[in-house]
Amino acid sequence: MVSTNAPGERTHSRLDALTRRWWLYPLLLLLWCIPLHTSKGYDRTESMEVIAQVLMDPLIYAVPALMPVAKLVPVLLIVGVMVVGNRMRRLFNGYVALLYVALAFFQTTAVTERYGFVVISGNLAVVLVVGAVWAWEAIVGRNDFAARERPPWKWWVAPLALVALLAPVGSGSLSPDFSPGVLLANESGLTYCMMTPVILAVLTLFYPTVNLAVLRVSSFVGIIFGVVNLVTWFLVMPEGWWMGVLHIPLLAISIYAFVLGHTRVEARAEETGI
Repeated sequence: MVSTNAPGERTHSRLDALTRRWWLYPLLLLLWCIPLHTSKGYDRTESMEVIAQVLMDPLIYAVPALMPVAKLVPVLLIVGVMVVGNRMRRLFNGYVALLYVALAFFQTTAVTERYGFVVISGNLAVVLVVGAVWAWEAIVGRNDFAARERPPWKWWVAPLALVALLAPVGSGSLSPDFSPGVLLANESGLTYCMMTPVILAVLTLFYPTVNLAVLRVSSFVGIIFGVVNLVTWFLVMPEGWWMGVLHIPLLAISIYAFVLGHTRVEARAEETGI
């Protein structure tokens, strides 16, 4: 059962109302625009180069042994959620919250030779917001993962999420790589853009009995990163088109989840029969 304590209900009502306000989303965009921080300084015209250096070797990749673990753990948690439902809810919510906080601080930072210690401050801020709402969900337990029947069309997110999780591209490469070693042990489990469609796919499969405030915030930030990456890899750096392809799940599932999160209450009630 979903928690029904009065303080939790009041907080949930406030956050649910807040995430329905149109002005919240421009504010999240403004957070994303916070300038980069570098310990050695940089010219504004070098911003793309600075960001590229961080994303190629962020601090979160410092322990390669974690990469296969970071793929295996979410798979086990998702299987657990699908099989035993709410008995796995606390672990699933807690892992997602911890993952986003780790991504916020360690996928957005790097130590580079040219620019010193670098922080992509805007990325850190918006991903940390996502981590914060998931930490709240880990406490209040609004997601209801009870077993239910789903129309077959809802499963369209599954193959896209699988592509994102496997992320068939070699480390430091922009080309497709479907070798088993890459599929099982690359860094996708420690990247925001690959794990977000996986996480959102789970929420959409249990919609509408999920924390809608979390769904809205998570999906909107996913849309931001999805648009930026598709523009980058298809228009600005078309030689990296395969990376653009791998970001399609992020944008597609994020848009779908955002629309679901703002579907009228009457429609959700009709779907659940309440």
